[in-house]
Amino acid sequence: MKRTMFCLICIFVGIIFSLSVQAQESNLTKNFGIGLQGATPEFGGVSFRYTGFAPVYLQTVGRFILSDENSDHMLGAGISYAIFEHQSRWNLSRLYFTLEGAWRYERGMNYVTPESEISMQGEKTRDYTTTTLGGGIAFGGELVFSLGGIPLGLNVEVGQGFGREKTDSESKGLAGVYVGMGIHAYF
Repeated sequence: MKRTMFCLICIFVGIIFSLSVQAQESNLTKNFGIGLQGATPEFGGVSFRYTGFAPVYLQTVGRFILSDENSDHMLGAGISYAIFEHQSRWNLSRLYFTLEGAWRYERGMNYVTPESEISMQGEKTRDYTTTTLGGGIAFGGELVFSLGGIPLGLNVEVGQGFGREKTDSESKGLAGVYVGMGIHAYF
């Protein structure tokens, strides 16, 4: 049984690599990309990229989550400038600086149980809303390669972020290092 699974996995990986090698002659510099992009701690979602203004690249990221009790919306945008690009037969690589900004709105319920109220009323809930505005500058890299004839890009970014988080009762500043990662299929 183990030997059969090993053979099936090897065949599957072999087919993927053979399709990838056969498709290496395809154009890796496509203008549009769609995928997933995220950054710690709380920003991320579906991403759209436009590379038609090379070496300047545009990107938007968004998510909209609605449920009965909670909602979480995020919309971000960024502009990147490639300081280095290299295209070989097998891949396209780029290093870039990017300036990014995002807005997030979260609404939900907190369970509040002060000790003085536990014995009298039990658990209480309280609605909350949090709005976060953030921005930052980052240094990143992307590697684009062909997988089955589809240009696929993997990127990683490290940067300095800053922003403001406002809740129902307080407002506080945010600053720190963030790490972002993404995967995009170009067409």
